[in-house]
Amino acid sequence: MAATRSNQDIAKLMEAVRPNIVISLDIGTNSFRVLLLDGISKNFSSHAYPFDDKGPVYKGEQFGYYASESVSLKYGFYILANAADKFVDQYPMLQKLIQADSPAFRQKLRVGTLQLLKEVHAWIFQGSRKDWVIDKLVINIPVQWGSEFQAVALDLIGEAFKWDQSLARKTIAFHKDADSLMQYLMTTPRYLNPVKVAGADQVWLVMDYGGHNLSASLWWVRHNKQVPPMFFRLEKPFSAGGGTEHVLHYILEACAVKCLNQNPGQGRPMCPGISEQVREGFSDPRVRGMWGPALEGAKDNCFAFMTPLWEEQNCITCTFDQGEITPIWDKAHKHAFELVDNLLKNLRKRTAETDHPKIDPKPVIFIAGGSTKNKPVKHKLAAMVKEANLPDPIFLD
Repeated sequence: MAATRSNQDIAKLMEAVRPNIVISLDIGTNSFRVLLLDGISKNFSSHAYPFDDKGPVYKGEQFGYYASESVSLKYGFYILANAADKFVDQYPMLQKLIQADSPAFRQKLRVGTLQLLKEVHAWIFQGSRKDWVIDKLVINIPVQWGSEFQAVALDLIGEAFKWDQSLARKTIAFHKDADSLMQYLMTTPRYLNPVKVAGADQVWLVMDYGGHNLSASLWWVRHNKQVPPMFFRLEKPFSAGGGTEHVLHYILEACAVKCLNQNPGQGRPMCPGISEQVREGFSDPRVRGMWGPALEGAKDNCFAFMTPLWEEQNCITCTFDQGEITPIWDKAHKHAFELVDNLLKNLRKRTAETDHPKIDPKPVIFIAGGSTKNKPVKHKLAAMVKEANLPDPIFLD
């Protein structure tokens, strides 16, 4: 007669055969993106409303809400990590949060982030996934987010997912932006295979230019015929503030001045009804994707943000010509482009200018990130690589 198995034995068997569940969470400026192991993903709005008491701090995907001013919860991490003063020179949009900082304001940022993370948790474990046990939760964070940021994330995610500190530390792994991008490239044949040089030592420059900063890293890569490529980072990752979220910040600053100097009509201070509509207008790909210097052969750009104020039966219009557009774009990307220039010089020294017999003189350059969806940014980066006399960069979709 076969021996009966105990409940404990059955549980062990089930644990042994269940798939490892690895989930990725990308903390973005406009959205938190969740990627499940089966390729299913979902974006959650990362904007919240902590500046007043009009309803919940986090309202999810609520478009057309202009009664309060929003802010990305990603910036809230700088306040909660007590690091805003350290980074405000690189991220001027933190100034408003620093001015509002108080115990009550911090509590709102914390509550808003928890509300967002609880929505993430509910989506992950819905339907057939209700009994999942997460083996690893990989959090993609900016290069500059050190232990103080990670401690905040561990605390918030642990509370939202109902994990104690021990389980949170065991389950959560932090990956820096450019390192995560490199891992993706190493496991994606459509990017990896075309650049393989069997037996040679390559140097790769991997850049991730998101909405609020540029992260980059340099890698040594060797491709072998029968085994996966070997690779390791040559230096610590690099980072600099810049991107399309900085463009929006300077647009809003300029709009505040334009509101006071409306002509014709009476000027008025900026209010959430104006700033939120400008923010929404900038999200239009025709604006966000083209704001910058006019491309070669194209007409000068001109953008207008029309913001109806229904309660006042009024409309404020903020118009920008090319003479205003280009300086805003230059200022928003200045530090990132300076970093790229230094990285390209470093890359040339390691490849085209080295006499090492095994180093391939032609490096590989990959560029990804939301700011590269802006055509002038993409054009500028390609031009910088060309000017450095390096092979054309590969832009990721």
